Amino acid sequence: MRTFTGNGIFIFGGGQVLVPLMFTEFVQMKHYLHSSGFLSGFALQQALPGPTFSFTSYVGALSMRNFGYGITGQITGGIVAVLGINLPGLILVLFIVPFWEDLKKIARIKYSLSGINAVSVGFIIAAFILLVQPIGLDFTSITVLTVTFLILNFTKISPPFIVLAGILLGYFL
Repeated sequence: MRTFTGNGIFIFGGGQVLVPLMFTEFVQMKHYLHSSGFLSGFALQQALPGPTFSFTSYVGALSMRNFGYGITGQITGGIVAVLGINLPGLILVLFIVPFWEDLKKIARIKYSLSGINAVSVGFIIAAFILLVQPIGLDFTSITVLTVTFLILNFTKISPPFIVLAGILLGYFL
């Protein structure tokens, strides 16, 4: 729970900043997951509606798959992960939001918010770099990345259909 609570503290600008933190910790450092399982789960989560926070239940469940009897370790891991990642936001909403307008008037806090937003952009760029490294950049990967970007920006095709098409292409190719 400490890991997910710590990650939940760093969420500014959306749940996408969680991805490099969780990838580094659960795949590279602790080896609870393989990069392919992590990336597959993240791709599936992106195809489903809902916040990126839901991905933490997947990571928590797979991290605890070897603990407990049957699936109890996975259920416990999923619940603990969701509670841990949401705890900092809950504390923020309950104790900080009522005073937010007064806090924004303090010059140091006001100026620090622009720095926090810049760090958030850096985390998103780090997520991209960390998730591209296991796949590698070859002609096929760059083509898929470019075509996906163009489809998302210049058509009205729903992202879940694009992800499903990518899964099917990956399966058949």
